[in-house]
Amino acid sequence: MTSIIICVLAFVCALLLGRRSVVAGLAVTLAVGYGYGLARANIPETLSHFIFDAAVFGLYVSQMIRRWSAEERRRIGKLRIWIALLVLWPALLFFLPAQDSMIELVGLRGAVLFLPFLLIGARLKGDDVYELSYWIAGLNLMAFAFAVVEFFLGVEQFFPKSAVTQIIYASKDVAGFSAYRIPSSFTSAHAFAGTMVVTIPFLVGAWQQKRTRIWQTYFLAAGLIASILGVLMAAARIHFVVLFVLIVVITVSSRIGWVSRLGWVLMLVGVGWIVSGEERLQRFMTLQDTEAVTERVAGSVNKGFFERAGEYPLGNGLGGGGTSLPYFLRSQVKNSVYIENEFARIMLEQGVPGLCLWIAFLLWMFTRGNPHRVDPWFLGRRLMWVASLVYFLTGLLGIGLLTSIPQTCLMLLGMGWIAVRQPAATHTLTAASRFKTLETIAVRQST
Repeated sequence: MTSIIICVLAFVCALLLGRRSVVAGLAVTLAVGYGYGLARANIPETLSHFIFDAAVFGLYVSQMIRRWSAEERRRIGKLRIWIALLVLWPALLFFLPAQDSMIELVGLRGAVLFLPFLLIGARLKGDDVYELSYWIAGLNLMAFAFAVVEFFLGVEQFFPKSAVTQIIYASKDVAGFSAYRIPSSFTSAHAFAGTMVVTIPFLVGAWQQKRTRIWQTYFLAAGLIASILGVLMAAARIHFVVLFVLIVVITVSSRIGWVSRLGWVLMLVGVGWIVSGEERLQRFMTLQDTEAVTERVAGSVNKGFFERAGEYPLGNGLGGGGTSLPYFLRSQVKNSVYIENEFARIMLEQGVPGLCLWIAFLLWMFTRGNPHRVDPWFLGRRLMWVASLVYFLTGLLGIGLLTSIPQTCLMLLGMGWIAVRQPAATHTLTAASRFKTLETIAVRQST
């Protein structure tokens, strides 16, 4: 009963706030996603697995009743075609079942539920992303507060041991196997770390613009620091690799002024000082074991991939390749096959045609034109492009990239945002406004 009430509240809130503005709808949906792990762990009911789904559906309905302008339809035309193809193929497979109907339904959910976030991201304008970044900073700070409490008092304070939380209690491999990875309020430490990483492009893109008051700049910086520390507390090495790449891109970027660059360096120095004194934040150091890393990569990339492709050219059925199944359905999978590789998982569930479709979409996505140099969100867009690319490359080493809550939603939202260029008039106006500002400053100085 409790889960039903929460599902209804999540749907209604996302619907009503989404009708008011897309940013408000996204904010409440993400808030539900941030707390989803805690809710699912502490409400032992079947429907608690669908709390986030309810919020997502509320958001979708709110956007379906919003009218699209002719200019918006023109700009996202190609993206809509790709989304339609990515949805229609697994939908067709659903009517050619190879698994139990409930397994197929869960597999269909994992294949298509979050794809509309690409369209929502394509509708976002610069001001929308700026406003959303403040919500993200606030959510990250709250998630960090939960993580700090768990770090010092233990995850047991928030996550009772059960089949739902098994993945959390199976990750006691930090500081010589003496401590757990920190999940904060998420379903796992990986979901926590991944969410923190994909929020960094939004936060950095907003923080370096300096178009608001000083306290807002500090607020975004605090959210950014919380994101970096959150990744280290989660102790998930793949996410640290993506974080490291983003840090390098930010550090060498020419889009950051000297004041912002000084602030960024001070942030990194502060984080480094904290990490140096705490062994539990240093699990990424195990990446220095090149032999273990090489073995891990070889096992995920090569293990049975081509053999399974020949055995299941049209897949093992939706849900039959490792999509996040509830614990009470796992025993019902027929011909259970598992390869720790996101592309192999797609192939096992959607067959070789589905895998080729996803590869073609990603090639289209990552070969889009560069953002306008005068775009104030140039750095944020570039970081989102890099983060998405690296995550799909690391998808060769694990599964869950397209079903992680709410990391997947944020990543697809960002991919939709960068796949569609803002109208040229917007950038022209921005450039003209900057020139006018500089001209005004010069006049004032001369007088």
